[in-house]
Amino acid sequence: MLHILYNNLIYKAIVSIFIILLFQNCQTQKELVPNKLCDTKYPILMVHGVAFRDDVSFIKYWSHLPKVLEKNGAKVFLANQDAYNSNVENALQLRERVFEILHETGAEKVNIIAHSKGGIESRYLISKLGMADMVASLTTLATPHRGSYIADTLISWLTKKDWLEKVIHSVQFYARIIGDKNPDALIAANNLTITYMENFNQSVPNAPQVYYQSYGGIVSKDYPAWIVRVQQKILSEKEGENDGVVSLKSYQWGNFKGIVKTDQEFGVSHFDIVGMKFISRQSTFDAEGFIVQIANDLKMRGF
Repeated sequence: MLHILYNNLIYKAIVSIFIILLFQNCQTQKELVPNKLCDTKYPILMVHGVAFRDDVSFIKYWSHLPKVLEKNGAKVFLANQDAYNSNVENALQLRERVFEILHETGAEKVNIIAHSKGGIESRYLISKLGMADMVASLTTLATPHRGSYIADTLISWLTKKDWLEKVIHSVQFYARIIGDKNPDALIAANNLTITYMENFNQSVPNAPQVYYQSYGGIVSKDYPAWIVRVQQKILSEKEGENDGVVSLKSYQWGNFKGIVKTDQEFGVSHFDIVGMKFISRQSTFDAEGFIVQIANDLKMRGF
């Protein structure tokens, strides 16, 4: 009797293990099947902002977002433009990048997803460099379309302290280390000021054949990273609600899709929106799910 019971238990254990392994294998196979959520009509060009490059191995500007898009069916390319240069110079670099992508893929256009200053450079590319017919859509994330008081404040403060030249020299040394050949940190900073962007917006109108949309976040005074808290306070007094770098009113452009949120009370910062967790180290914002949502929306719109 015990022998029969023992054999029966062994049999059940073997069957159970087989079922578990089969289930796990099915799950693995499911993961290996490409998802088509982000299979957009046109390839996606991701354009980074100021301070970092996207082609440096030890700096993950976009975190895992490009891989997540590719896993879900998108053709994704990085911009590789300078970290510290003028909007015009970087737009010229973007033009060459778009030509490369169109030649490689055979596509007629690209979808651009741009973060921060990259959105301004992309707008110049589209409207002033004759590229409107080669760009289907521009999605900007936390882009200072009306400038940022942080840029004005920083330049003014460094000038008063007589530190501007030394800081610019140090920043450009860093920029060359990460890959910029001829960086111009002062122009890069000036291109983010409120006055500059007022003039920019008058001379760089939207192209009617391109779909423009924008997103951004908001942080509270309790944000974990001290630098974001300081900048949030400065911006709040001057421009109201903001993400620690750019205000709510500044990053709205084209079809404003709304403020991105998380269940954390301190909100979503300028960096969290693209998955830069090394700034706060505590944010649980789902940047990967967010970028998939953007690409899927572009797909559904026929882009």
